Amino acid sequence: MYIPFEQMPDHARVWIYQANRPFTPSEAQQISQTLENGTQSWEAHGAPLQASFEIRFNQILIVAVNEAVNQASGCSIDASTRWFKELAANLTIDFFNRDLAVLRGEILELIPISQIKSHVEAGNISPSDIILRPLTEQITAYRSAWLCPANESYISRHF
Repeated sequence: MYIPFEQMPDHARVWIYQANRPFTPSEAQQISQTLENGTQSWEAHGAPLQASFEIRFNQILIVAVNEAVNQASGCSIDASTRWFKELAANLTIDFFNRDLAVLRGEILELIPISQIKSHVEAGNISPSDIILRPLTEQITAYRSAWLCPANESYISRHF
């Protein structure tokens, strides 16, 4: 059952999907409709999941489940992955992009993982640049630490 994202409790589990490019307005609308329909009817072994989603920076999708109501199962997680695979095929978007996302104002700059060190050495990424932590698991961490300075992230060793 879908609920507004801001009503999700701090212990809710999250999955973050990073697209390889920003969405057009019509794509964002299609993505929102697909995810709202998906979360509305999302179940784990026949039990409804209390779920939500939000779009950030016109390129990042966050899906959340309140596992205090019902826990997501492997099958239900696979079902959500299918939403993104179908959207990817229809919109020609890669929702499983793993490049480093650096926030530049309200725009994301994606830097291939293999090029992080050279971007740091060239001064294109500074310790204070804000990056997105891709492996955030709970909504409380998403709300408080998903955006962080580069020198406090997994790329800190490059400074």
